[in-house]
Amino acid sequence: MPLIEFNNEQKLILSEIRKFSQAELEPLATDIDRNDAFPVDIIKKLTDLGLSGIIIPEEYGGAALDTTSFCIVLEELARASASVSTILFVNNCLVAYPLIHYASGEKKDRYLRQLCSGTIAGYCVDAGIDAQRERIQVRTTEKGCSISGEHNFVLNGEIAQFLIMPISLSDRQLHVVDMHPDIKPVKQEIMGLKGAGVVRLAFSNTVLNDTTSLTGAAQTDEALHAVHDYANIGFAAISLGLAVAARDASVTYAKERQQFGRAICEFPMVQEMLVDMSAGVEAARCLVYDAAARVDRGEDFVLAAHTARLVSSNTAVFCGTKAVQVHGGYGYTKDYPVERHLRDAKTIQLIMDTPQDLKLRIAKELLK
Repeated sequence: MPLIEFNNEQKLILSEIRKFSQAELEPLATDIDRNDAFPVDIIKKLTDLGLSGIIIPEEYGGAALDTTSFCIVLEELARASASVSTILFVNNCLVAYPLIHYASGEKKDRYLRQLCSGTIAGYCVDAGIDAQRERIQVRTTEKGCSISGEHNFVLNGEIAQFLIMPISLSDRQLHVVDMHPDIKPVKQEIMGLKGAGVVRLAFSNTVLNDTTSLTGAAQTDEALHAVHDYANIGFAAISLGLAVAARDASVTYAKERQQFGRAICEFPMVQEMLVDMSAGVEAARCLVYDAAARVDRGEDFVLAAHTARLVSSNTAVFCGTKAVQVHGGYGYTKDYPVERHLRDAKTIQLIMDTPQDLKLRIAKELLK
């Protein structure tokens, strides 16, 4: 990794999170996936380490880590469990980030402190959701717009205590909505990220008004673009962790698995797959940490973020697929983690900005 230079604090974070992942998270990762259960105890331990508010300023109780350190944490956790990494990612990238940059002082103080104390918050995916075209009904009341119906894909929604909800009513706005009995989570069966708390939410007369509004109509597009741009770096770091996990599992298995009297790592076809996986990982790593470093230096990071996510998410799916091939028939069983890595990688690849969306945005940046 010659192009990546971590400072001493970042090296310490890397060391500590890797120890935690190997000792505390990796032994539970299979059960988290298999049981599709929100890992409350693990998240509590991560909160005790100060990671629930990784990017939140110290004045609200956060760790105030830079984006490079944040990516280190996400990558290392994703190597063991992408579901756990995604939970922290949502709390920070999709919830804390817009609160830090767009919320009023009162909302910052209230909600950021909750996040730092271990509160889980949800994010309603599909920032451009049009309530009129979804299974959501809107009616005007004296208190504001009242919504009922279902939102299909809510990250962290299973145990979230409040939500960031982008929605188009008379105009498009971001809202901060506290969970209450009129909002009920409905388990969502998805291919990957089992245990990450992805649900449908059923709303019943939930009021959205000036008190829940995070952004005015004039700010909303700017805020949504900013959230997507920053989130793509986080998504890229999670994908990188998955790619590394798939590659490392394949190298280990190829050394141990014997066929025709020798280890399969001696076969040229297997070697070629391992080399392609490793090359993809190192390319993705450079892009992820370049994008993170641009944020930390206060530079324009939009194109770098889109490129990092596009390459990293594609690499994670590629590595997951090749890992299953290296493992042969065992790769399709739950006896080995590579099938989970592939499912998680494909799920991460398609949340919010798909590869097609990213290519369009990259082209727009290149041609402007």
